Amino acid sequence: MDQIKLKLKSKKLQSGRYQVGFSTEGFSDGYYGYLLAEPKTTVTEVIEKIDRHIRAMANSERYLQRNLFSFGSRQANSGRILIFKK
Repeated sequence: MDQIKLKLKSKKLQSGRYQVGFSTEGFSDGYYGYLLAEPKTTVTEVIEKIDRHIRAMANSERYLQRNLFSFGSRQANSGRILIFKK
């Protein structure tokens, strides 16, 4: 991630998966969110996924994430991450 600071916190869930909380600095708008990761997911893979989604949010008209009010279609493999602006 170029000139962006990323802070990560993780918590092991009863299911064995990890809830990864993250926040960013370095944008005019900071971001924070949560990611659900499998036990064998590497830190590099987590960072790459967060980076990919944050960069996609730069083009917010085309970026859809799952929430209660999403009526558009989404890719099945893009779930398990929620990102919010601070």
